[in-house]
Amino acid sequence: MNRKDAVSSIGPGLNSKKKELNITWPKIILIVTLATTVIGALVSTKTLVAVNKNIAAAKEAARPANVKIVKISVPGCQDCFNIDAAVNGFKKQNVKVEEERTLNFDSPEASASIKEFAIKKVPSYIVSGEVTKSNLEDFIKNNGEIKNNNFVFTKVTPVFIDTDSKQEVGKVIATILTDPSCTECTGPKLTIESFKKSGIKIVDQKEITWNSFEGQRIINQYKITKLPTFMLSSDIDFYDNIKSSWANIGTVEQDKTYVARNLFLPYRDLEKNQILGLVDLIYLTDSSCSECYKADTVQKPILKQGYGVGIRSERTVDVSSGEGQGLISKYKITKVPTILASPGSDQYTDLKNVWKNVGTVETDGWYVFREMQQLRGAVYKDLTTDQIVGKVQSATPSGAQQ
Repeated sequence: MNRKDAVSSIGPGLNSKKKELNITWPKIILIVTLATTVIGALVSTKTLVAVNKNIAAAKEAARPANVKIVKISVPGCQDCFNIDAAVNGFKKQNVKVEEERTLNFDSPEASASIKEFAIKKVPSYIVSGEVTKSNLEDFIKNNGEIKNNNFVFTKVTPVFIDTDSKQEVGKVIATILTDPSCTECTGPKLTIESFKKSGIKIVDQKEITWNSFEGQRIINQYKITKLPTFMLSSDIDFYDNIKSSWANIGTVEQDKTYVARNLFLPYRDLEKNQILGLVDLIYLTDSSCSECYKADTVQKPILKQGYGVGIRSERTVDVSSGEGQGLISKYKITKVPTILASPGSDQYTDLKNVWKNVGTVETDGWYVFREMQQLRGAVYKDLTTDQIVGKVQSATPSGAQQ
């Protein structure tokens, strides 16, 4: 076989392969287009399924939870926690109440529910049904717990019935140790009133004079050193808001009595046998300066209301008097009017800390106000120049030359 014949013998095979591989660009584009369409359809179908699932989940989340409520009430407890208000709070959630029943605390059915769900405080309520739906999660977390697939409301505040002792708890007795001779002392009545407004049930409020026989017995029993003060009975222990902050107010004794010890000035210190925090004020003025600010109307309220200073006495001294000249010479006062406060001011920590920015504390303990610029535009007289500082100039008359 010659070379030509050999080539001829394999030629048909090569031609056949060329035909098999002969795929044109239009065909390639068509194939890619079809593949893309198929893949796109698959992705779109998958996305649609996911969207439908999300829509269904959103609808389910928005759907009200179907629930049933069983309320355990205590008809005879007039001061007890308002369970009706609590139930109404739950009803404001995204729920559909299919049934609501009320059980009296002393009924057999209520007793069975209390035992089943280990309820410690009543009145309360129990919710059955779809209590695990996501739209109730936050409410349940903040107001109770899930027990045996039921929601049990546990955020019961005093007054309530302790289911173990079957006794009312949360009724507080306040005892005030008064000091009638100290009219300037800060009494505790406002504090007790604020406790009442915060929801503490104070059922009895007694006042006992500190130097009476009963007052002395209490002072000795609890080693009280400051007056006037107050005590709260052991049931205050059920009020978490007071219990958690009481360390800033006083102590809790072995018998669970809460004794207030960190008092506002002024108060009587029984160990020092004196009243601390009483301050005498002197207003040093200049009668020749009618435009000058009035120290008694400007600075007295700052001391009394801003820093709680107890004022024992106050008087006005003019710079032209012998006493006025003596004060100017003794304390090297250069600006008037001003205010001087007696050494009792030292008891007020906040005032003591801020005074370094507005005045001086002299070697004899008297506080002298000096920094007039702190009064923001107050008119005063500079005694070194005999000039009035900060005086508002009268308006230029109409037509006058500038």
